[in-house]
Amino acid sequence: MAKGLRVISERLNSVDLVVEVRDARIPVSSVNPNFEKVVGKKNRLIVYNKADLADPTQQQPVLRALAEHNPNTPVLFTSCHSHKHIRSLLDYAAALADPIPQVNLMIVGMPNVGKSSLLNALRHVGVNKGKAAATGNQPGVTRAVVGTVKVLEHPAIYLIDTPGVMIPHLSDPVRSLRVALTGGIRDHLADEQVMVDYLLYELNKRHQYEHYMSYYNMSEPTNNVNVLLESAAKRIGAMSKGGELDLNMASKFILKQYRQGKMGRYTLDDTSPEVLDTFFNQVKAPQMELSRRQEKKLQKLAQRKEERRNSKQKYID
Repeated sequence: MAKGLRVISERLNSVDLVVEVRDARIPVSSVNPNFEKVVGKKNRLIVYNKADLADPTQQQPVLRALAEHNPNTPVLFTSCHSHKHIRSLLDYAAALADPIPQVNLMIVGMPNVGKSSLLNALRHVGVNKGKAAATGNQPGVTRAVVGTVKVLEHPAIYLIDTPGVMIPHLSDPVRSLRVALTGGIRDHLADEQVMVDYLLYELNKRHQYEHYMSYYNMSEPTNNVNVLLESAAKRIGAMSKGGELDLNMASKFILKQYRQGKMGRYTLDDTSPEVLDTFFNQVKAPQMELSRRQEKKLQKLAQRKEERRNSKQKYID
């Protein structure tokens, strides 16, 4: 993460607008507070991408909270599949070109929030050209800051894509699961079956049983993830070499269905005013989250200081 933040910081002087991309399905969990220190007072546009996969009724609470806590920062909910949404973003950037001949944008955000997909959509709508950045359903596709890409001719708008910058470790296990479920952490690191278990919990909490019951030929809803996985394995014919049901393959299939929006549109984060106010108040004065290695290092330093203090005290006595 440190390298990604350093690269972003080095390029900021030549950037006119920072486009911070977040995931509309996790409007809180996809916020990286460390961006606040790096971006500072630069002009910024917050884009909640993948809005077509999130609950549309949850947009207004987020917009109200940001209007209160970041009144000078515009916010857009977008889908890379919507020409109208992409055109709105281009129009906003083009308005900045009035006093200057050229506008430079930088896209930042946590992994797999759709930064490269947004870049490609801007390029397609703006200059009618194909992909300029690789995309993928797993995080980490953009490995380094790519070259500047033109996304509009008149006025001239250029855009820089950057790698996703993840918080070193997410201390909140529920937040970690939400980020993993939406693809922000590589599946094999997060455990597919655990993610499906959490997805089942979220669906049942919302009383959204109908899709998985009908699609996987289940007679009743369940709280047991193994029942769901076995039904899914039978439905798609997922079998291991020994003739047993392949629950891992079933897990991958269910996650794919969810991420493509085939199981419905859900916003996983709590968007109640109390939760949003608490979170955005904390983001205003962000504290850099430390990695486990950094925490251990600080503990050792504190321990050494204490030992030196004790030894000096013994000498004095």
